[in-house]
Amino acid sequence: MPSDDVKRTEIDIGGRAAPLIARVNRRAKRLILKVDPTSGEIHVTAPSKRALPDAIAFARARSAWIATQLDDALLARPFEPGGYALLRGQRHLIVHAPETRRPVCADEAPTPRLIVGGAPAHLNRRLVDWMKREARRDLSASVAKYCEELGVKRRSISIRDPRSRWGSCSSDGDMSFSWRLIMAPPEILDYVAAHECVHLIHMDHSPAFWRRVKSLGINARGAEDWFDAHGAALFSYGGPKRREAA
Repeated sequence: MPSDDVKRTEIDIGGRAAPLIARVNRRAKRLILKVDPTSGEIHVTAPSKRALPDAIAFARARSAWIATQLDDALLARPFEPGGYALLRGQRHLIVHAPETRRPVCADEAPTPRLIVGGAPAHLNRRLVDWMKREARRDLSASVAKYCEELGVKRRSISIRDPRSRWGSCSSDGDMSFSWRLIMAPPEILDYVAAHECVHLIHMDHSPAFWRRVKSLGINARGAEDWFDAHGAALFSYGGPKRREAA
């Protein structure tokens, strides 16, 4: 992206400075404001370079909403017995069963549950590790499917917990994905996998890139709208255990 299509600055959020990154996306039909709950960065998208000042003003006008989003992000808690976790877009009750030998077992009856074995102190880690393995399995299958449709070969896939990207594809063809995609509905995970597979052909976001994404039967606009509405909430789950204030 040309440097003049990106502007970095800071805005005041309730007496604290927060980094603001304003970008141009000519496919955007409106100003789009996002809060990255882990990095604390504010991202605003404008449909044109001329609209960048309007985008920054828009973010400043929404400072109260941004402060709420940042404060909510601090409430991210570890998975705990009796709480809930999202799995493939569906809410599951977390049940601790220390007698079971399997680290985690998904059960649909009588209601969707995730049954976690072992010591209670390790429940959060066990569940996060299991969800990472499930994410790798689903993403590997999705990437294989789209690579075959595109007639390209995939390289390595890594599962991480990035701060601002759901997926990425290097110039060498190596892909990286957020494990938190396993919490999203399957069609959202599929979109990210397809998006990165098309980058094996087009390492940009040109019209040709988006045409190829559409040729795979992917609803890119619907997926982006879902991320706008629900993406930040995925960071509320599986947080580290915090010490109580003294």
